[in-house]
Amino acid sequence: MLDNNWYLICPERELKKQIITRKILNQEIIIFRDEQGGITALENRCCHRNVKLSLGYLEAGGIVCGYHGWKYDSSGMCIRIPSQLPDTKIPQTARIRSYANLVFNRWIWIFLGDREQADQHKPYNIPEMNEWDFVYQSYTFRSALEFAAESLIDPYHIAYAHQNSIGSLLGQIEEFPAQFNLQILDDGLAGGDLRANRSSFFEKMYFGHTPYLNTRIRFYYPTLSLLEVKFKKRTLLILEQIIKVDEEHVNMLQITFWENIFSLFPPFARYFMHRKSDKIVREDIALLISQADLVKQHGEKWPEVSVKGDEASIAFRKFWGRKMNE
Repeated sequence: MLDNNWYLICPERELKKQIITRKILNQEIIIFRDEQGGITALENRCCHRNVKLSLGYLEAGGIVCGYHGWKYDSSGMCIRIPSQLPDTKIPQTARIRSYANLVFNRWIWIFLGDREQADQHKPYNIPEMNEWDFVYQSYTFRSALEFAAESLIDPYHIAYAHQNSIGSLLGQIEEFPAQFNLQILDDGLAGGDLRANRSSFFEKMYFGHTPYLNTRIRFYYPTLSLLEVKFKKRTLLILEQIIKVDEEHVNMLQITFWENIFSLFPPFARYFMHRKSDKIVREDIALLISQADLVKQHGEKWPEVSVKGDEASIAFRKFWGRKMNE
């Protein structure tokens, strides 16, 4: 279920003349451009002596292993073995796995499953990725995939986990429990709520004095969670991709998009959003690590207690359990 999906790698503009490495679902992957600008994604392994290709270098026509100079093309086929005579046939087994990839909405995506199934799946179309300015950061830490994926769409934690970073900027839930208007979709969950504007005087001067803020939450199975907050004339959107790295770790790719925020000073906007987003994410990560540690130590001996206000989290967990058991 997790293999046959598209995964975000990085903004397309950032892949230039370097080798990018990623680990997804215990698979080590390298991504690079060829001399024509095409994108290649291969497993990070030379099939000769099983060393990482990321320790090698790029050369016209492919990538060269830094151990014995074996060269691979974009299909993963070995096309040169320096220790053989030029007319010696290269074994057909001298091949490594290649991954389907594409550029969509200004980002590079790769498909982890069978290449034949890549065309049957499409990356989720989030138009803001192609239209708005953004900053992003990547974090790897100990956590269960399910718990980390749930964190962004859990609305009640913001006032407590992020009181030193977000504070009241994203509004305050006044209904207990709130009405999230949740919809269970084939590919995830969608909902939203109305939050009282409890921003400071200076925040209201910039973001607006509207008494309520519209908030939208969306989960796209199995990797993407979205939170959008609309102010009077401005919008903030947070997108998180949570992927399983190995049995104990996940990676969070956190992207913050915005519309009409500090639009006259784009460099300042990116600086501000980068610092603010990093602080927010680190607050979440500290809690998720503590959760992972306690669950590992005590497991089912410490069952969770849920209440009506956990509606969004409960719906997410039911959906997640059903999809993982299909």
